[in-house]
Amino acid sequence: MQYRKALRYLNSFLNLEQVPKPHSRIWNLKRMRNLLEIFHHPEKGLFAVVIAGTKGKGSTGYFLSEILRSSGLRVGFYHSPHIESPNERIWIGAHPVSKGDFAKGLWKIRRRLREVETKAFTYFEIMTLLAALLFKEKKVDVAIFEAGMGGRLDATHVFPAKLAILTPIHFDHEAFLGNTLAEIAHEKAAILQPYRDVVVAPEPREALQEIKKTAKKRHCPIWRPLYLRGIHTGLLGDFQKINAGAAIRAAVILRDRYQLPVTREAIFKGTESNRWPGRMEIFKGRPTILLDVAHNPQSIRALSRNLKRLFPKKRKIIIFGTSGDKRSDRMIPYLASLSNICILTHSDSLRSKEVATLLAEAKGKFPVLIPMNSSKEALAYAKKLARPEDMIVITGSFYLVGELRPLCQS
Repeated sequence: MQYRKALRYLNSFLNLEQVPKPHSRIWNLKRMRNLLEIFHHPEKGLFAVVIAGTKGKGSTGYFLSEILRSSGLRVGFYHSPHIESPNERIWIGAHPVSKGDFAKGLWKIRRRLREVETKAFTYFEIMTLLAALLFKEKKVDVAIFEAGMGGRLDATHVFPAKLAILTPIHFDHEAFLGNTLAEIAHEKAAILQPYRDVVVAPEPREALQEIKKTAKKRHCPIWRPLYLRGIHTGLLGDFQKINAGAAIRAAVILRDRYQLPVTREAIFKGTESNRWPGRMEIFKGRPTILLDVAHNPQSIRALSRNLKRLFPKKRKIIIFGTSGDKRSDRMIPYLASLSNICILTHSDSLRSKEVATLLAEAKGKFPVLIPMNSSKEALAYAKKLARPEDMIVITGSFYLVGELRPLCQS
């Protein structure tokens, strides 16, 4: 009950993740800095690593967290969005924080904010503050923060990171980050702190040039991902090698620059971890169900490529839904190259794209195209269509995966 009450309090804040078209003026760092001051700067004393990019932020942070944890360190990892429950966004050690600790932290925030005159804050800002407070309370050795959107005006930018990681940058959130890769890269590269190292994944030329400009101005050494021979990633997908390589390089920098006790054995063990939900996550059964939170054209393309490679003989039935601001018109052709059957649907999120819009975009692309106004109905119908040896693929949105994942476990 306490957790549900805490969630009601959390949901009383403006959640920009649920607003279809938030105004760009909403984004600024003043409110986050004000929050930290009210709570006596919990970020001070945290050994922070910040990750920004378009693809692979969560997986990169997960691999780095697991490597450091396997080295005997106490690690905090903050990421977004969640899949099933908000406490999933804050990990300490091998698991998300307990619902009890999550609720207690929110009640502390509530009591303090009632004592002072404050302006309104956002859901993400309160969550970011909660992560910092819990990391400080639990005395983590390293706090990993994944940027929510962009970097320059993201709430995580207030943390003085010892190390930054930039994962692959592509088009996404153009309305807020810019219409060119250079503009988007400029926003994301803003997380770089002067004279601190940055690990940069393989990037499009236009994005890399902008990153290099920012790194030069701020005197930041640039490092590329490190690929060790014999490394096996516990998460499916060839793209996970890039994420693991960035995490390995970051771990080595933390060892060499800051004397953290990272071992080679811990690197291998950490990259073999596979407890990261919603990333080509398989539920074995008859039929097999695969969940993936890919939600932009590049990620859907990678998902399609890997499913063809890993499961060439399985017939795939696609369940697809995405957010209103996503380029689903560019995602659909990749899905059409993977399967003849697509069920279009949406989650309960206010940001979900209308099924009618998806239907218009997908018309003529699939021999079998089925619109469903409920994600649960879509899954039930897919199970009726599927043969025991088939695979149902659910993708396009964190929200869609989050709604259906509990049903896949039953």
